[in-house]
Amino acid sequence: MSELSLSLPQSLPIRDEADVIVLGGGPGGLGSAIAAARHGADVLLVEHYGFLGGMATAGEVNPFMPNHLEKESLDTGIFEEWLERMGTYGGQRGSSRTFDPQAARLAAEDLCKEAGVRLLYHHRLAHSEYSDNRINGIVLHSKSGLSAAQAKQYIDSTGDADLAAMSGCEFNFGNDAGDPHVQPMTLCFKLLLDENDISEGKDPGNYLREINDQIQDAYHRAQDEGRTSNPRENVLMFRGVEDKVVHFNSTRIIHKSSVNGEELSEAEIEGRKQLRELIEILRAEVPLFKNSKLYSIAPQIGIRESRRIVGRYTVTLDDYRRGRTYEDGIARVTYPVDIHNPNGTGTYFIKLPQGAWYEIPYRSLIPTNINNMLVACRAVSADHGTHSSLRVMPPVCSIGQAAGTAAAFAVRDNKDVSDIDGSVIRDQLIKDGRNLVTDAPEMTCPNLDDPERAGMEYNHGADRKPKVLTA
Repeated sequence: MSELSLSLPQSLPIRDEADVIVLGGGPGGLGSAIAAARHGADVLLVEHYGFLGGMATAGEVNPFMPNHLEKESLDTGIFEEWLERMGTYGGQRGSSRTFDPQAARLAAEDLCKEAGVRLLYHHRLAHSEYSDNRINGIVLHSKSGLSAAQAKQYIDSTGDADLAAMSGCEFNFGNDAGDPHVQPMTLCFKLLLDENDISEGKDPGNYLREINDQIQDAYHRAQDEGRTSNPRENVLMFRGVEDKVVHFNSTRIIHKSSVNGEELSEAEIEGRKQLRELIEILRAEVPLFKNSKLYSIAPQIGIRESRRIVGRYTVTLDDYRRGRTYEDGIARVTYPVDIHNPNGTGTYFIKLPQGAWYEIPYRSLIPTNINNMLVACRAVSADHGTHSSLRVMPPVCSIGQAAGTAAAFAVRDNKDVSDIDGSVIRDQLIKDGRNLVTDAPEMTCPNLDDPERAGMEYNHGADRKPKVLTA
């Protein structure tokens, strides 16, 4: 392979300075930046798009998955504020967690500006300069070229742990049995139903449920006949905010890495290929979709999993099954283990018993070798199984709120985030309205042994072996 000689600058003027720099404006970055600013820190939030929201907006991932205990949200705080603010723009379907990505953009920016967060759009992380277990500064790339930025504390909310990787942090990739592949990506899209295709007197959402078998049968026929390259076991649909809009979380792109530039590009192309195939199937074989129109395609493919940092504590599947809690637990989670098969068909679930939860400890946000950085995104320190539970957006936003609070405390006390007592952060989060408990340190969650509250484990669609095109 030939090489290109470079003459990059050896130094850059520091254009941006802050107490706390947050990289990435997705749910984790929102929670981080808003919490840090509310606790008195000067915060710079750097986002490579021209809007906030991450997978909720750029990925159009919808709806927000439930993370509730006995119908009570475990993500009270900044996440619920974000959801409520979307409603002021007409961006929610009633009281559900179905939302409009455009309203989510506006609501996120509102909350950041009101908290005093400084926003820097269209800037992407290019380099981390670190030594002696600290980040000394970062290099950003924008239309203006390269620029330097510096903070006392950093929060990596990039989703892929880009800052952690550039700072020499150890991470895991793939499952815990040596399979190098991560959960597949999904390109989300929406279709607008034609009123003439809806049977008289039928509510579109209820009608979708009534004809679900017809939709699935058409899709399975297409798989068996090689008319789609999608290995997913079913068509996953949700109602949109508007009655006649149907959201699809149905494409499945396997064996691609979101931290490999070429593979990420290929994944986008494959996602749109599967999108075209599914629209053709539905229009041809399901009368409800005969005259449907394309309503939206996510600007970016949805990413479930990539790097997972090795932190000062790793949350494991055993911790999940035991419902383990911690003195420094900063988020509670009930969402099930939800592993979309990295190699094709099937989705593996483990559901906790009713009334049980597990916690994410503050230590799992701290990488082993960098003291002034926290990871506040899906890339926290967890194994492959537990990651599939905590990766969904509501608990990620709650993780961010904890990280931002800790970063502000570190600045206030002239410490690094690695020196902050996680139990102090837990107590502050409770004062700030987070749904955490004070009486369950270092224990197994109650209700796990109650047979009437038993959970379940199953692999949906694993027995289906579709004929999949390889081209």
